Amino acid sequence: MDLLQRIQRWYTINCNGDWEHSYGLSVWHGISVQTLDNPGWMVSIDLKDTCLDASAVPYVLHERSTVNWFGYKVEKEKFEGVGGPENLTEILAYFLDTFIPENIDPSSTLEVYLPVLGYEEQIWLHAETRMISESKVEIVSISNPESTNAVMWRSDKELDLLAQSEISLADLQTEFAVGDRIEPYIFQADDNMLRTFLVSPAKK
Repeated sequence: MDLLQRIQRWYTINCNGDWEHSYGLSVWHGISVQTLDNPGWMVSIDLKDTCLDASAVPYVLHERSTVNWFGYKVEKEKFEGVGGPENLTEILAYFLDTFIPENIDPSSTLEVYLPVLGYEEQIWLHAETRMISESKVEIVSISNPESTNAVMWRSDKELDLLAQSEISLADLQTEFAVGDRIEPYIFQADDNMLRTFLVSPAKK
């Protein structure tokens, strides 16, 4: 997976229906890549409400020449990397290969929904996970299907099918277990454009 795909995965894995939305003109959650006039690049990555939001790094500069240089800092819940005209890949590689693994908060969790056996791509069961890398999480707990908000569905049709069947919520099962590692993706329910959530692919 190349650097661009990996930074896309970092963005995707943090999208949960809330994080990716802006909260006013001065507050945003996301990634920006801009050019500098000296010349060079600046990469800003918002860390608020992620497993990296407790990080703080003073400015560090690696200057090899006037056109080959790389610097970074983390303050106010934002990673900022800068570099020369040929150093964009170095900025992204540092964030993905060094900064993320060194600064993941192991107590920070992400909500993920796991496919229910017999209802793959239709009904999912809530789980809590912790980040392992920019694209992978490890399951730390799986909700009781009878608990509040434990089940997510594609559309009301799936709920109607459950109601008409002899299967109760307590019977819903997933083949995943605590300790499994997965690469979730974004799913958007059919019946509500705002109901966006992370789901795990079915096991192969």
